[in-house]
Amino acid sequence: MQYSVLACVGLAFLIYSLSMRQLERVEITGPMFFVITGAAIAFLLPNETAYLKSDLDHLLPLIELTLSIFLFTDAAKTKLSVLKHSFQYPSLLLFVALPLTLMAGIVIASLMFSQLTLLQAALVAIILTPTDAALSKGLLNSTAVPEKIREGINTESGLNDGLCVPIFLVLMLLAQEPSSTFSLADTGLVFARELGVAIIIAALSMAIIIPLIKFAMDRHYFSNNTSPFLVVGIAMTIFSIAQSFHSSGFIAVFVAGLIFDKFTEQPLREKLVEDSEHIADFTGLLIWCLFGFVCSYLVLPKITWPIIVFALLSATLIRIIPVMLSLQFTNLKFKERLTFAWFGPRGLASIVFTLMVIDTNIENKYQIATIAMTTILFSVFIHGMTTKPIADSFSKRN
Repeated sequence: MQYSVLACVGLAFLIYSLSMRQLERVEITGPMFFVITGAAIAFLLPNETAYLKSDLDHLLPLIELTLSIFLFTDAAKTKLSVLKHSFQYPSLLLFVALPLTLMAGIVIASLMFSQLTLLQAALVAIILTPTDAALSKGLLNSTAVPEKIREGINTESGLNDGLCVPIFLVLMLLAQEPSSTFSLADTGLVFARELGVAIIIAALSMAIIIPLIKFAMDRHYFSNNTSPFLVVGIAMTIFSIAQSFHSSGFIAVFVAGLIFDKFTEQPLREKLVEDSEHIADFTGLLIWCLFGFVCSYLVLPKITWPIIVFALLSATLIRIIPVMLSLQFTNLKFKERLTFAWFGPRGLASIVFTLMVIDTNIENKYQIATIAMTTILFSVFIHGMTTKPIADSFSKRN
């Protein structure tokens, strides 16, 4: 019965809530806990979870909406006014390290998996390029870690999802129709539609929503009790409108978040974003539970040594080397550069990209998904278990 699965998930949330501090002490993060929970449910209740395997595509809209909320809140927390004066490290990570990481991923995936075409190898690389700072909250919340590192990692994570989305969408379109001849003009048209229409929708929507918020605040229509739903409602509305116009809802909510950051007062913005993150965190943990379940039947039965080696390389060296090179000529110390390079965990964006590939007719899509999910799985545990020791090493040093 589905209720058995729901009971297990509910019990997992109860245990996690009651023992969060103890779990953090033994370096078990929320995503780690719920990935294990999802895998355990699939193993212990195989008959009750069988229906999920065929209906996985029906859950994709929920997962996409969750990512849209994270994209909006990440963009709304970028502190553009602060970044004008301290944009050196995030800009190097986004505009130097990110392209190098993408190119390195394409080359290594092409060499290690000969059955993948160049476009399919590029899909693997772009899926695994975005990072998710939520998996490194222990580092970001540690005051012992220099603020420039915490702000740099958080800003990179918030912005690289938005930068990767249009590239992913174009690559996915090309991979679905490899025999078609797309000219540079055709590719540019697709890019313009995905990007341009999304920006217009975001700008028009926020031009209406921000004055409405101020109007409601001035007349005391707005209640603090409803603040958690406001940002969620904004993200869901803009994402869905953009998707209905066949543009990118992810880009739309990301741009909307940047506009929200620019044109709302800081105290109000911070409260609204902070309140909405509790809802986003809840749905995010549900998705990690689902991810653990999917890994149990999609990844584990099909895992091979080449996939394991690539996953380890992607979670470590494929990011570390480009980041270290991009920060080589800054005034950062070696340990600080290595911390930037190490903390590139793969998270929600990579999961959404993977499920979007599964939902297409791309050839070798299940191998692409297996490679990507294995990397995400390794990253959850590798970066989750090293967050606290690295954060503590800064406090010992100080």
